[in-house]
Amino acid sequence: MPQVNYETKIENVVKESANVDLNKLNVHIPGTLPKQIVEKHIEYDPTFSEAFLYRFTNLLNGKIYLGIHKGQPYDGYMFSSKNKEFHKDFMDPNSQWKYEVLMYGTFEYVGAVEHAQLKEANAKDNDNYYNNSNGGSKIVLARIKVLQSIVKDIQTDKEYKGCKMMLISVKDLPDNAVQVREFTLDPEHVKSLRDIINDRRSLGHLQVIVLKNRTYGGMTGDLIIDGNHSIEAAKTSETGDEGIMPTLVISEHLHKHLTDLEIDLMATMFNPREENPTLKTDLPTISRQVCAMRLQGMDSNGKEIQDYKDGFHLSKKQKSKVSKLANEMYLEVVPNTSTWINYAVGEEGRKIKEKIKNEHITNDNRTGIFSKCYSTAKYGSQNDLYDMMIWNRDNPHNKITTYKIRWYHKDQKFKDIWKDKWKKNNEYMIDELLKDKGIKRDWTYLDSTRSKLTTKKS
Repeated sequence: MPQVNYETKIENVVKESANVDLNKLNVHIPGTLPKQIVEKHIEYDPTFSEAFLYRFTNLLNGKIYLGIHKGQPYDGYMFSSKNKEFHKDFMDPNSQWKYEVLMYGTFEYVGAVEHAQLKEANAKDNDNYYNNSNGGSKIVLARIKVLQSIVKDIQTDKEYKGCKMMLISVKDLPDNAVQVREFTLDPEHVKSLRDIINDRRSLGHLQVIVLKNRTYGGMTGDLIIDGNHSIEAAKTSETGDEGIMPTLVISEHLHKHLTDLEIDLMATMFNPREENPTLKTDLPTISRQVCAMRLQGMDSNGKEIQDYKDGFHLSKKQKSKVSKLANEMYLEVVPNTSTWINYAVGEEGRKIKEKIKNEHITNDNRTGIFSKCYSTAKYGSQNDLYDMMIWNRDNPHNKITTYKIRWYHKDQKFKDIWKDKWKKNNEYMIDELLKDKGIKRDWTYLDSTRSKLTTKKS
């Protein structure tokens, strides 16, 4: 995605087109970063997220300060650190810094990512960090890479941190093992495994993974996280119920740090060995786990959920289906009887486009109206101001007299942000810029939601 130069784009357009002294306006216009910031990486955020995670790196000594901010880059905020050493180094006119925006998202989710990174580095006691604390968060992020590493180690080495694969009699496998996987046993897959057992008269090609003495969902027992189909196939085969099964029992101290959610996620990552017919984790099961992560506060576009889905090598179409299913499951738990109207598409969108077509500066500008429809999540005044000023310059006898916008909100978050932070300032700025140009502002707000029960397919 191309990087937008926030520092000059708005300021230059407004100055050149309106000839107004921006310093006299009571609005924030993106400014330049301090001169000691000699490197920067700030990608454009098309979703206008609530918050972002940023990092300052001292290029002279390599020390880092990590922080979060509820707002947008270039809104006047730098950092909130109370670290005197950081202040001293940052204010040194000879210092050189790199400034990066690492990610965007909700304030709670970004705070959880910050806490996870600071905790991993133990920043408060790490001489390579300026942070005085490791932060904190109510959200516990799923450690997808850690889980994938555990699964890979077990599948590759058939052991895990000293726990080795053993041969255990099928009859000795616990009958009361807690079942993690939420889907029922697949009869066809059981039959395929059973046919192989009957043909080979052996269980050596199978495996079972057990977490010893695991408390899960309020129950305590030996928790089977892989091999349920293998056990069922062995018990129902001609002779397998008398055989011995390769079983890896992982000690309690090696899994007690994993959350129940992480156990569920890891269980879906396991597959039988390559020579077996494999039962792939189905899309509804993956979707349930994505929904579970979202319910715990993780962002649907966050790294944890994206890493989890990437681990299943899903196509774009399959990822889209998982997202759709997970969202439907999420809304069942967090019910919502209305839906936010996107006026960029559908029947509502077509009606708005037709109105704008009849109003906008077409047909020799008979209306005198510069007409647009915008989501409050994506509005940028600079292009409109430029187009109106250039039109009036080139058409002195047929000028634009009204700047008309129909607004809609993407969701409640963007509605609140617009109402609390941007509406008043944008109205003031536009009025100030246009009042001497003979252009009046005409802004209206479209209906935000409609009942899901009356939604029509377009």
